[in-house]
Amino acid sequence: MKGFLNHSQIEYVLYHLGHHVLLHDQLKEKFVFLKSAEEISNLRGRIIFLLSKNSYNNSESLYINGIPILFPLSGEPKVYSNFNGNIIFNHDLIKSSFYLLSGYQERNNYQSDSLGRFAYESSIQAKLNIINKPIVNYYFDEIINGIREYCKLVNIEFTRKKFFNGFAFFLTHDIDRVKYYNLNTFLFTVKLLFGLSKSEKKKLFLLKELFKIGINIINVFNKKDPYWNFKYLSDEEKKLGVHSTFFFLPKDKRHVDAYYDINSKKIRSLMEFLLKEDHEIGLHGTVRSHFSYEALDIIHKEFLSISGQKRTGIRQHRLMWRHPETAINHDSVGIVYDSTLGFAAHEGFRNSYCHPFRLFDFENNRMLSLWEIPLNVMDATLFYYRELTYDLAERSISMMLNEIKRFNGVFTLLWHNSYFNENDIPGITRFYFKLLALIMAEGPEICSGMSIVDKCNINRLKD
Repeated sequence: MKGFLNHSQIEYVLYHLGHHVLLHDQLKEKFVFLKSAEEISNLRGRIIFLLSKNSYNNSESLYINGIPILFPLSGEPKVYSNFNGNIIFNHDLIKSSFYLLSGYQERNNYQSDSLGRFAYESSIQAKLNIINKPIVNYYFDEIINGIREYCKLVNIEFTRKKFFNGFAFFLTHDIDRVKYYNLNTFLFTVKLLFGLSKSEKKKLFLLKELFKIGINIINVFNKKDPYWNFKYLSDEEKKLGVHSTFFFLPKDKRHVDAYYDINSKKIRSLMEFLLKEDHEIGLHGTVRSHFSYEALDIIHKEFLSISGQKRTGIRQHRLMWRHPETAINHDSVGIVYDSTLGFAAHEGFRNSYCHPFRLFDFENNRMLSLWEIPLNVMDATLFYYRELTYDLAERSISMMLNEIKRFNGVFTLLWHNSYFNENDIPGITRFYFKLLALIMAEGPEICSGMSIVDKCNINRLKD
């Protein structure tokens, strides 16, 4: 990222800083952004942000209090200094924040995983080992500390802001499949049995599973299916005081997108049931919709018509994402929020921020209206990609919760309705509800995606 930030990029960072501190006019008029430290001598009583024109270089990151500054301007060990009545930020925290928050690293980075997604292994979060810390929140805290000191010096208003009491919990379920006992599962199990697809299961287990699936397909009177667990999930989560968001996937690409029809009577009735139980429903974008505006527009209009909603949120199937094209398309069709941005390969903070934020359109040099509610943890991340034990998974989530609580942020959990198969992962159901109890013991606000967006908008109206 070569060159100084332009005005729109600086304002983008200040907009998000305004989530956490009241940037009233009397305060903002004291802000000065300098491309050279030589200009400081002519200034008195200002808040000075020194800017960097350098590109990001991993080897040049400076660590202060254990936090990497991506665009340092010297070896100065202090983030800010008080000089001649000025508060001077010695390193470019604005550019460091923009680089992480806007997802700039993904703009021209073509290293991808097997599904074509931006690979965690090639990210700055992996290279600097900062995936478990919301670094932008740490930057903002440093800036706010400097602003607080300035306000005290000149005796002007200083007001901290926060979205949530403690922190928010956004529990989500992606509905990829609603039926386990069907021909597709049967044929896939055949492939596993004959070694046509990779499996760690023993042949005898696969043979028994194949027999069980076949019997349940033939028995048309059997109404029980492990994937049709929505009333059970709703009842058990409500006992813990939790409400969820369910993202429904339309049909499109065969064997990739949904096997079920979101316009069927059964799925419509399910949506009505979930809404009646005070859950939220949203759109799970097909694989093609993450890059095709036309495909996205069709499923968005279809979902609004079926659900009877006037606005909705989305998460892309398989966490597919092209940056920033996917966000621009979401914004253009009128989707209110997205919750795709987390790494499949590692839990944590993909954009190094634990609050809702808005993404940036680099080509048109503007902030989008679409809100991003970042995804922190996905079930498959813990037990498929990372192959964690239950103890290690719980420990990782506990550490993440501590970070989020520190900044009054949002914790977003994705757990598929189809990820409760005790044959695949013994004890997984017990772990899930133990995890929910652990989170609830911390006293979070339970939020839907839309209620989070409403809080964000109300927060900004107070400025």
